[in-house]
Amino acid sequence: MSNDLLSTDQVEDCLKNLHQWTCNFSDLYISKVWRFESYQTAIAMLVKVSELADRQNHHPEITSSYTQVRIKLWTHDAQGLTRKDFELAKAIDQLVEQEFLPTK
Repeated sequence: MSNDLLSTDQVEDCLKNLHQWTCNFSDLYISKVWRFESYQTAIAMLVKVSELADRQNHHPEITSSYTQVRIKLWTHDAQGLTRKDFELAKAIDQLVEQEFLPTK
């Protein structure tokens, strides 16, 4: 995965492929908040995401507050947003959808 910083236009294009992720353009990170039915589910999600992030060797800032989990992504080495951030964001969304969202 590339550590090249993305331009604003590239970031906006990458955001189109993600669901409900937002970008803070002044501090250069993307983030998303999930709310779960229970504290246990929120913590289980946090643990699964930490395992995924470890496998990708790309570690987000994760905060938890009871049933809410917030994830912030940016590439520390590049001091901004790279493709690594968007690849991990997409993988996190897929993980949450498969393991933590009820099927319809």
